[in-house]
Amino acid sequence: MHGDFFLLENDDRSTSKASRLPLGETRGRNEAWLRDTLFANPNLLPVHDIEPAYGPLLPLCKELRTPAGPLDIAFINPVGRLTLVECKLWRNAEARRKVVAQVLDYARAIKGWSYADLQRQTSIATGRQGNIPFEIARAAAPDLLEHHFIDSVSRSMREGRFLLLIAGDGIREDVGGIADLINRNATSGFSFGQVEVALYEFPDGALAIQPRAISKTHIIERYVVVTNSDAVLSDADEIDRASGGEVDPTADLPNAASRDAEVAWWTPVTQMRFDDPEQDPPKYRWRNHVRVQLPQPGLWLTSYASVSSNEVGVFLTGHHAALADAMSRLGEEPLDDLPAGSAILTARTGVRFYAVNRKRSDFPSDDAQRQWIMEMLNAYANALRPRLKSEILG
Repeated sequence: MHGDFFLLENDDRSTSKASRLPLGETRGRNEAWLRDTLFANPNLLPVHDIEPAYGPLLPLCKELRTPAGPLDIAFINPVGRLTLVECKLWRNAEARRKVVAQVLDYARAIKGWSYADLQRQTSIATGRQGNIPFEIARAAAPDLLEHHFIDSVSRSMREGRFLLLIAGDGIREDVGGIADLINRNATSGFSFGQVEVALYEFPDGALAIQPRAISKTHIIERYVVVTNSDAVLSDADEIDRASGGEVDPTADLPNAASRDAEVAWWTPVTQMRFDDPEQDPPKYRWRNHVRVQLPQPGLWLTSYASVSSNEVGVFLTGHHAALADAMSRLGEEPLDDLPAGSAILTARTGVRFYAVNRKRSDFPSDDAQRQWIMEMLNAYANALRPRLKSEILG
């Protein structure tokens, strides 16, 4: 929460108190005003509190046209990294989620650009000819070489290394929903932050602006599955080995009949509703399991129903680095909230994970197995999602 502003050093030693102004309701200070103010004063954006590698912010252009629509502000820095800013007034949680999805769309669109695309669209936005991005960067770094800069910008765009900022007034954190949305839509290598811009007016009309970072992500990397001893067990191998079964190498490709039967078996589970309204439902995957995406990239809940081992189970899994990092941070503490029978197991790769399982023969019917699976998935989501949300966004 922002505190009040007081001016103490008036000539008559009196004290002046500034009053908080809502954006959009006072003297035309709306989204366009905020866009123009931030573009003209990039130091108002606390980039060093969010991701210092993107500073200093050099104004590139406003209303940058992309296939996803016009972006409010684009900044660049001398090492060729782009900061994409969208300015919005915050009215409700749904509006926040929409603008986050919007800025992610901008990032995906620009990720497919060449340097020539960026140069052309910058010229269109500014009405200036020439290599405008380089000219702006060279003004801040006179020793900059053009070909090095072009290569750096091209590489950053190709790898999706952007700083995505949402700037507005009255922002509330809503970190959980934003974490999920980012995780579901993430391009590779970007950082994300929300900046609240608070306005205060003194009795004489002077304006004070107080920006602050509300939330930020760690850099989100796209995970690439590498088939070697360092990879965590994946897909069917992950299910069978982690649950104690053996992998049948001839069963990797489904036939239509077996796949249809599995889809039908798992359909009630894929239609389940979680206590957490922001949790997406499970998704069926061959062979004979479902996955539930968690807020942290590279992590998910898996539920399996193994014929060979006569087991059903639920466990936390993911790409090796993400899973190992999450387990090192969370430790044994979540076990207090996980269902009875849960334990920390160790895969053959050495990575640990939370898991619970039962014998299929313990249940009187398939419906009872599915009901247990849904209860376990819901309980695991309730125990792990809040903890992972607090880890991914600082």
